[in-house]
Amino acid sequence: MNNDKTIEDEIKEYRVQFEKSMASIAAYQEKAQIEMAEMGARHDAAHVKAMIELAEIRANQKKTDKQLSELNSNWGRFVESLVEGSLVELLNERGIEVQRILPRPKVFYSAGDGTRRYKEFDIVVVNGEELVSVEVKTTLRPNDVRRFVKAMKDFSRYFPEYSSKRVYGAVAYIRCESATDVYAERQGLYVIRATGDSASITNADNFRPESFTQVSSRRTRGHLRAVPAG
Repeated sequence: MNNDKTIEDEIKEYRVQFEKSMASIAAYQEKAQIEMAEMGARHDAAHVKAMIELAEIRANQKKTDKQLSELNSNWGRFVESLVEGSLVELLNERGIEVQRILPRPKVFYSAGDGTRRYKEFDIVVVNGEELVSVEVKTTLRPNDVRRFVKAMKDFSRYFPEYSSKRVYGAVAYIRCESATDVYAERQGLYVIRATGDSASITNADNFRPESFTQVSSRRTRGHLRAVPAG
């Protein structure tokens, strides 16, 4: 009898321990589920916060890009008007008598692939024998000069009516990078710097501009004057 009672007591004890273990496991699982849910909620909240911040960054970037675009456009037009107002006097001092100023002339042409395209120049000044095309930049960079020189080499193709004129190029700017003004002068371009409410040609007095048309010429007042070929 005593042995049977001892076995029953042990069974009861095992049962109590088992129930406690199961309760502990259930409590642990519940706690783990709660922690996982909290972690998921924090992750979701962090993800939502990150998405909101990213959207705000993109919105601010678009706003900044728009403001920079408007600023560059306004500055560009300011420089153009400044240079255009001074061009007559500046070029007259260099022996080029301006008769007409053409702001933003645009020409349409057929490209090699058959598509129809257009090319626009900032300012073109013309007289009976000569023409000066001016590229205006807020900040002048070497690539700007290279692209402009390439366009000037095709100027007669864009404007065949001026093929008998001596065509010069000029770049105008407020500031420049990497001594681009020196590079531009070496490419045979007039260099015009806008300062304050005026502008000036920075080339040396003995500077001779490069002509971008194939016509013969004679020298007049230190400059090459156009003479129709033939």
